[in-house]
Amino acid sequence: MATVNNPNANEKTDMFSNFKMPNIDMNAIMDSYKKNLEILGLINKMSLEVCNGITKLQSAFIKQMMADMGSIMEKSTKPSEAMAKFSEVTRDTIVKAIGNSKQISDMITATNNDLTAAVTKRFKESIEEAKSIVNKK
Repeated sequence: MATVNNPNANEKTDMFSNFKMPNIDMNAIMDSYKKNLEILGLINKMSLEVCNGITKLQSAFIKQMMADMGSIMEKSTKPSEAMAKFSEVTRDTIVKAIGNSKQISDMITATNNDLTAAVTKRFKESIEEAKSIVNKK
């Protein structure tokens, strides 16, 4: 799990530890809040990784498509031959694009599932933490 590195975090925690309320543990509240921030950091990190992955896939796909199109023009001596090959490459490109879309969809789905599990787990932990913070005497 990603951690939030904040050099002032201990200073702020110490500030809140001096704040007293009956039957409420302020350090526990701050710990819970820190864990919530860690989940947000994880969400941001994983989202960025997926976006970078999608960008790399699409970039590689476009480079390959352009290379295929360029080779048709270089190898073809007649316009009719170029058009026939162009149609073939276009068909292949569409098939690859569908596969590429499936791969991107799978990446997004997997990341969404991982994030949902992490957030759900943290939500359940937060509920238990809140109960124990309030019930402390």
